[in-house]
Amino acid sequence: MSGEKTVRESGRWTKRAARQEKREERAARKEAKREARGAKKAAGGRRGKKKYVFLLLAAAAAAALFFSFRTARQSVPVSVICTQARTGDLEEIVSVSGKVESAQNMTVFSPVNAKIAEVLAEAGDAVKKGDLLVRFDTQELERALEKAQLSAVQAQSSYQSAMQDSEEKQNTYADASYGLDELKQMKENQEQYVQGLKYKREDDIAARKKDLYEWDKKLQEELNYQNRELAKALPGSEKEEEIQDIVENITAQRSDVQNEMNNLDSEENIKQMQRLIDAEEKKLSDMTEEIQRRESEQNSSEGGILNAYAKKEREASAQSAQLSVEESEQELALAEAGVVAPFDGIVTEVTAVQGAAAAEGAQLLTVAGNRDIQVSVELGRYDLEKVREGQAADIEIAGASYSGTVKKIDRMAQNNPQNAAVVYAQIAVENPDDGVFLGVEGKADIHTASAQGAVLVPYEAVNTDRDGDFCYLVKEGVIYKQRIVTGISGDADVEVTEGISENDTIVISTDIALEEGMQVTPVMQ
Repeated sequence: MSGEKTVRESGRWTKRAARQEKREERAARKEAKREARGAKKAAGGRRGKKKYVFLLLAAAAAAALFFSFRTARQSVPVSVICTQARTGDLEEIVSVSGKVESAQNMTVFSPVNAKIAEVLAEAGDAVKKGDLLVRFDTQELERALEKAQLSAVQAQSSYQSAMQDSEEKQNTYADASYGLDELKQMKENQEQYVQGLKYKREDDIAARKKDLYEWDKKLQEELNYQNRELAKALPGSEKEEEIQDIVENITAQRSDVQNEMNNLDSEENIKQMQRLIDAEEKKLSDMTEEIQRRESEQNSSEGGILNAYAKKEREASAQSAQLSVEESEQELALAEAGVVAPFDGIVTEVTAVQGAAAAEGAQLLTVAGNRDIQVSVELGRYDLEKVREGQAADIEIAGASYSGTVKKIDRMAQNNPQNAAVVYAQIAVENPDDGVFLGVEGKADIHTASAQGAVLVPYEAVNTDRDGDFCYLVKEGVIYKQRIVTGISGDADVEVTEGISENDTIVISTDIALEEGMQVTPVMQ
């Protein structure tokens, strides 16, 4: 920007003037010291307050001499080159360049795992949508399909067999389970009944034993009594014989009681009770055997019954095998169709190799559309302040002119090959023709803004300092520093929105550093 040149020139003049002022200040200080030394000699070495008063007077005289010298220099008007601010129309254009590329790029990948039988396109070939680009060898896929079909038949047969066996086991389990709980309850009741009979038998035996014991006890008491009487009776007397008969009878009875106690199980009522117990225990045994048989059938059949999860698993296995068949059919169909051009365009890269095995998802080639073209350009930080999406652009590609539109501006800066931070933007080319070549350089003039009837000044007239932009104006031969607000800029002029009016006299060039209040002679250009 020419304003930057003006600032640099003003800076050089400011440094030159500063050096001149320093030389003048050094000369003044030397003169003051010389006069001070002379005064010291005249005073004969006096000290104190008079000395300082003299030095102050000398310094004041030197300062007066210095400022009178500068005033003498500035009293002579200098010539400055000026122009008048004008009104007019202005258009702001950002010129950029970049690579011509397709906005429609597609990398084509292998749809299947198959051997490449033939590659029918090379980089740079123009293709039409649907053109066959790669053909596959389908023998391996055909064998894979046949294998998948056999596996599906096997899986389906296994599923049906498992379901039939499970159903049979389910029926067996159901038959074994039918009435099993009731049978178990009957068994429990029978066990209690048998146990009750045994308790009754034992009670009857115990009661009989008790009766016999009581009778034997009475017989023993009677025997003891008779033995005592026998001891009192006279030997050989009739009473002795009578008592001996009684003793023998009692002894015989006790023997009978003892025999009965030892043979209680042989009594008819006890034997009948035991026969009843035996019969009921036989029923209990039969019940137990039936329960064990049924539980055994339950256990043996339960393992073969498929639960809901197992059925789902077997069904899923059969479905998975069928899906493998469908996938194999799809892969074979894709391989037989080959790889075709997705749209009209140019083949920009070919990585497929004839005769090589291509894995599914492997890159085969890249096709760029030749109907959706753009120029990818770099925008610097100053360009970003002006360029917006949707702005019109004039584009030149290989000597041909096209209209365009700023389609997209990236939202993240990147480092270009020169390691400078830039933001990439894409400018769409409207109505591209066969004269457009991908990969070449394209130039674009982006119409960023325009103003009508604006106040315009040359670039050279605009200066910048820490407080912002300003211009030097000349009014009645005197310099004024005018703060301004700038708008858009063109090739040579800058729009001023505040601070300057039409026909104001503006300094655009000078050989000295300008200051407000200086008298100058404007030289209009």
